[in-house]
Amino acid sequence: MFHRIALLAAVSTLAAACASNPSTGSSISADAGGAVPLTGAASATIVVQNLAGNTAWLAEDNLIPQDPVLALVNAIGGNTDNPQGVVITCNAANGGTTMKLGKQPANRVGQSATYKIRTGASMLDVNGKFAANKSGDADFVFPIKQADLIAISKLDAVSVVSDTGEVQWALVKDPAAQVQAKYIGSLKDMPRQTERFMVFCNPK
Repeated sequence: MFHRIALLAAVSTLAAACASNPSTGSSISADAGGAVPLTGAASATIVVQNLAGNTAWLAEDNLIPQDPVLALVNAIGGNTDNPQGVVITCNAANGGTTMKLGKQPANRVGQSATYKIRTGASMLDVNGKFAANKSGDADFVFPIKQADLIAISKLDAVSVVSDTGEVQWALVKDPAAQVQAKYIGSLKDMPRQTERFMVFCNPK
């Protein structure tokens, strides 16, 4: 019981800090939910893999030297050691958070790019770099503010558009939502697991 109260207190403290410090404010509208309109070049995106119906989010407080992690995993029996394409890690020493979008072209490893996180009401440019992963393809790796991560977790849908205009990933609350993206994952459990992740990530 004490542990549960401590977790709730830590989350409340973090939320208050984000609200009072402009540098930690979200760049994403908290009410930007609903289906993501995909138009123009992005509308030609072909779905390669739809994981919306069998994935969920999970946070783990890994022990040193590892860092806390929040990942899209299999909804049944999943774990962060076997993520399903999207991983957020935290540097517990300073609270910095990094998102890794998997299933990116392996021939772009080492390159830099600007992707866009798109919701129903806002667009956020993110600058990152492609890094090799153990699956043989690449991750697009970029820093993300904790406030933006919290905002994303509360949306109904969010998509990530590459520098070529292709919708690489969409995350949806409703697995039946009609969206176009190469890869579609779920937002199931993301609000609660993001809160846990923030507690793990908050510098001690």
